[in-house]
Amino acid sequence: MNNSRGEGDPAVMAKQRIGLVVWTVSLLAGGITACAGGTQSMPTPDDAKAEALQLLRKTEKAVDVSWPDTPEPTAEQCDGGVRFAYLVPVSVDNDAEATAKSFRQFWESEGLRVSPSETDFGARGTLYSATADRAGAAGAAYQISSTSVAVQVTSPCATGSVQDHDE
Repeated sequence: MNNSRGEGDPAVMAKQRIGLVVWTVSLLAGGITACAGGTQSMPTPDDAKAEALQLLRKTEKAVDVSWPDTPEPTAEQCDGGVRFAYLVPVSVDNDAEATAKSFRQFWESEGLRVSPSETDFGARGTLYSATADRAGAAGAAYQISSTSVAVQVTSPCATGSVQDHDE
């Protein structure tokens, strides 16, 4: 049965899943506390972006997905400064569980603490999610289904404010 909302249409369902994944990764990554704490000094914005970009590029090399070009980062407020987030959504046809395992193993090898979870949506499949962080360092998050991968890498908190980086 076809209806006006496109229910049952694989193309519409894939777009809806990607939208859900992007939204959820944004929420997950918002919970990553990558700001420096204690008596550590905060990096400059350029150093913070470079650290996040390095983690993103290493992640892309470690996990076998057809990655798109690196997006421009967005600036986000953090405790006493600004951090930068790179969000990379990708449509894929993959073994979601194996891909999630690859991310976890790589990020753990980089010294990040990974907190994974999974949600079983029955016939629609399982959604694998995780956050990965280390105090004062770049952090990351993923959401993976059988049709999409979304990764967000966030920089440590840097000096400055979001307004300094508005375009």
